[in-house]
Amino acid sequence: MNNKANYFGSFLSWIMDSYDLGAVVVTASIIEKLFYPSLGLLGAVLPIVFTVVSRPLGGFIFGLISDLKGRKSTLILTVLGYSATIGLTGLLPTFYQVGILAPISLSLLRIAQGIFIGGDVSSSFTLAMESSPRRRGALSGLMQSGTLVGFVIVDFIFTELAPQPFFINYGWRIIFLIGVIPAILAQIIRSNLTESKLYQEVDKRSRTAVIQGLKPIIQTIGVMVGFWLMIYAGPQFVPVLLGTVMKLPPTVYGPLALFMNLIGIPSMIISGTLSDKIGRRSMGIIGAMSSIIVSAILYLGVQAGFSLLYAILIFGFGINLPSAISPAYLSERFTTISRATGIGFSYNGAFIVAGFSSIYISLLSRVTSPYMSAFIIVTAGAIISITSLLAGPETLKDSQLKIEQS
Repeated sequence: MNNKANYFGSFLSWIMDSYDLGAVVVTASIIEKLFYPSLGLLGAVLPIVFTVVSRPLGGFIFGLISDLKGRKSTLILTVLGYSATIGLTGLLPTFYQVGILAPISLSLLRIAQGIFIGGDVSSSFTLAMESSPRRRGALSGLMQSGTLVGFVIVDFIFTELAPQPFFINYGWRIIFLIGVIPAILAQIIRSNLTESKLYQEVDKRSRTAVIQGLKPIIQTIGVMVGFWLMIYAGPQFVPVLLGTVMKLPPTVYGPLALFMNLIGIPSMIISGTLSDKIGRRSMGIIGAMSSIIVSAILYLGVQAGFSLLYAILIFGFGINLPSAISPAYLSERFTTISRATGIGFSYNGAFIVAGFSSIYISLLSRVTSPYMSAFIIVTAGAIISITSLLAGPETLKDSQLKIEQS
């Protein structure tokens, strides 16, 4: 029962994580006009960038706290932080109300949100995987799919609100204010979490011991840089592409984003389940190769006349295959005393590079189309992840996370 509570409490983290980021992504074209009115495409992606590039700091700080003081207390602290920041985002005055203070306030809130969400990753992944003795790959895929569950929820709310006449004025705020609800639910559930047996058995909890256990960190960051370049030049960029580049109205691109994320949920579960059979590394490589193909279908095929709806569905399924292994793979690369720090900094440290994906696309768009620019970044991510995966072991056979099955 405790294992199930630990897993479910951690799963909620991913719904909350993606709901918040999804709220910024799906409203990017609106936020750009209200908070960064003179920056165009750059203004649409800045809140996304601020959110993700501050995550490494949170991953390291809260990962270290989690390894030294415990997973449960860290999770309670991080949920309080991101609950406050998402709620405040929905209350901010716009540029037309307070001038330059509006973009400054929004930018600072997004940085704070990234720190707390980044910290939440370190403990939630760790606690869930340390509580999963069986079918860890399948549970990894299910947990990672929580990111898409959050996106589906926010896309659905966006789709329902977008046609309303009040949406541009204040309806978009409702999306952020609703985000406080799952955060409160996560806080209630987390009060009943227990420390994993593996963590309780650790004898020496010191910063020196934590740092000594971080030897795989360069390789694991490389894997995650690749994964996140694919995701942030992929599903996280698509709403910006549809709304800002293709000039589609919210009533059109909202449902398309919803379908893209919805079909990614079974994709991640299938990928994670397959990784229990063929290995994490093998599944990650297959997924990265698939991502190149489906990105070509969306970014290049649509320009050649391929159906946008079909391209979105194919893309949503294929692009989510590789990252489904992340919780299991990262957990199996680090020893218990260093696991939260290793996971937190690997998963979030990658944003130091990948978090600027939208800006890379914006800069590349000066010499080629946004479509080709996005495809180039996705392809670069796939190559980086494949190379990094090949540099490490197959963790299904060579794992640092061993739980006695009972």
